[in-house]
Amino acid sequence: MNSSPDKAPKLYAARDPIFPRRVSGIFRRLKWALMIFTLGVYYLTPWLRWDRGPNLPDQAVL
Repeated sequence: MNSSPDKAPKLYAARDPIFPRRVSGIFRRLKWALMIFTLGVYYLTPWLRWDRGPNLPDQAVL
């Protein structure tokens, strides 16, 4: 440590920039596949039709 009374030691270091890193692997591919499947189900199910009979809506998922 610096023993001179006029200079105090630094309490914090200079901030280093942090950059995101590209991630790859089996779990990342599995995550993307599962996300594409679930979003596909979410967006496509309102267009599924199912004949329920007269005077009833024919949309399978309301």
